[in-house]
Amino acid sequence: MSSPHPQAGFTLIELIIVLLILGVLSAIGISLFANSGNYATLLARDQFIASALLAQKRALANTDDSNPVTLTLEQDADEWRFLISQGTFSFTARNADRKNTQLTIDGSAATNSQNFTFDRRGRVGSNIQLGFSGNGSSHLACLGSTGFSYTGSCEP
Repeated sequence: MSSPHPQAGFTLIELIIVLLILGVLSAIGISLFANSGNYATLLARDQFIASALLAQKRALANTDDSNPVTLTLEQDADEWRFLISQGTFSFTARNADRKNTQLTIDGSAATNSQNFTFDRRGRVGSNIQLGFSGNGSSHLACLGSTGFSYTGSCEP
């Protein structure tokens, strides 16, 4: 006579505990994604820095003094647009959600469009301090006179 097989599976208590843990974790996760406006300033700053570095690289590869590279930062109610152009050629625009964030340049509120021109050596002439703020957060970026952009305040 064969012995009965032991029962395999989970008890009702174990299943209820797992469901409770999943419910708590999902509630925490949803609240993080629902408040994505807090990340808009950080993403806009990082997109600006990436675009400025690309514009500087393009300017350094430039051999024509008559066509400097221009980084244009445009803003409307919904998004930021970062456009890099040289003469009649434009690179693909990069976008970032604005979500009620504000931009200041050297302490003054920015207008709808700002241009930053890079010479053949990748320089912009003087340090430019940018501040992306809103939704309870503030993030600084510096476009240095040498054309290099980085997070934080501009060094003197």
